[in-house]
Amino acid sequence: MGRGGREEGRGAWGMRLTRPFRRVAIKMFRRLSAKFMAGVGVILVITLALSIFVNTQVVERYYLRRQTGYVEAAGQRLEALIGRGMEPGEAAEALEETEKVLVVWAANTSDYDGLSEELREKFRRKGLGFHKFWLWDQDYISAVRDGRKFRLYRQDKLNYGILVEYIPLGENLYAVAAIVPEAGDFVRIVNGFGLALYALSLAAAMAFIWFLVRHITNPLGRMEEFARGISRREYGELEVRTGDELETVAESMNRMSRDIQEYQRRLLDKNREMEELLDNVAHDLKTPIALIGAYAEGIRDELDDGTFVETIIRQNRKMALLVERLLDLSRIGQREYLQEEVALDRILLGHLEEQRILAERRELEVNTNIVSDAVVSGNEELISAVFSNLLSNAAKYAEKGRVEIALTSRDGRYCFRISNEFCGEMDLARIWEPFYVGERSRNQALTGTGLGLPMVKKIAERCGYQTGCGRDGSRVWFEVVF
Repeated sequence: MGRGGREEGRGAWGMRLTRPFRRVAIKMFRRLSAKFMAGVGVILVITLALSIFVNTQVVERYYLRRQTGYVEAAGQRLEALIGRGMEPGEAAEALEETEKVLVVWAANTSDYDGLSEELREKFRRKGLGFHKFWLWDQDYISAVRDGRKFRLYRQDKLNYGILVEYIPLGENLYAVAAIVPEAGDFVRIVNGFGLALYALSLAAAMAFIWFLVRHITNPLGRMEEFARGISRREYGELEVRTGDELETVAESMNRMSRDIQEYQRRLLDKNREMEELLDNVAHDLKTPIALIGAYAEGIRDELDDGTFVETIIRQNRKMALLVERLLDLSRIGQREYLQEEVALDRILLGHLEEQRILAERRELEVNTNIVSDAVVSGNEELISAVFSNLLSNAAKYAEKGRVEIALTSRDGRYCFRISNEFCGEMDLARIWEPFYVGERSRNQALTGTGLGLPMVKKIAERCGYQTGCGRDGSRVWFEVVF
């Protein structure tokens, strides 16, 4: 690196960071940190406010409601005991033994002041003193009309209240009382502790979120610079060791980087192959074109000995064959082929018959081992091209001797293998390349266009077949697994 001011900062993968980018990244992720921390702070503040509101406005009322229900249940039990014929004193004693209430009673009278004083005195005798207690005439009327009446008497400076239920039964008015502690002071104490606790929690949460955000934003910053490096074609390895999804994303980005590099490498290889292809096409067309031109000029100059026209026709056919093979090679990757049940043995035997004359002319001994009923799903045109090119390749290049041809079944698949004697030079790493021929002399009596094996390879890749080639001493073999 080291160009154009890339002097400051170094990422985990070894790439230098520019100063402007560092400033932008730090500013961006500080904003992200602020958003996280502000969000958590708002949540905690809202939670605190709700807690204080509930403690202040709801808890005390809820507690009073529960105590009212408790006293009401005690009053109902008192009614039940008296209803079974129990004396008022016995009923009150039985209820006070099991419940946290006090029970007093007095004879019904329209003298509200006297009734109030009598009930208050009886409560005092049982140890319950009232700083404020009075039976209002409205309370008495409501109790007589509705069968019961509740009244809470708050005792000044004593931090508690007394909840009394008035129940008219027969000739008596009963009063069931229970002490209700004042919840206000308790709520204020709870709220005070809550404020302190929430303040500490807020500070701890902010610190935790700060560390958590750094744990997230630092890898994000490295990922951002890594992506920028890829856009500049500066590849490296992104190292993020967080043990979570960020590490998974980093590994995905590393795979993407490797895939891009591999794609560029293959693209360069394709460009090189295309350049070689164009060179080879130009080389193979240059001689026929030159010969056609020369012999055409000879005919014009009346130098024809009777062979010039045949030579022109032969060279024209050669160029036409080359162009047709190139078109066939191109169409393999573009056309859609019908998939059908194809009998491999039938197609192979047909092509063996076609190559029989050439094999006899070159004095080749052909040995075959072909299984019957070898049926696969594929396209007959493409499979036929595979057999035709491999058989013609062996017929052209084989030294005099034995050609072994086998179609066998292997692990539920069919394997076609052909081998022959060949003593010439052959680069197995380039054998599938277009226009590569093992016969360095490029004698057209032996060699073809150099497109047969590339066509076999392209068909195999298109259809998912496996191909292989190799040498065993002086013998060369080719294999296709369907």
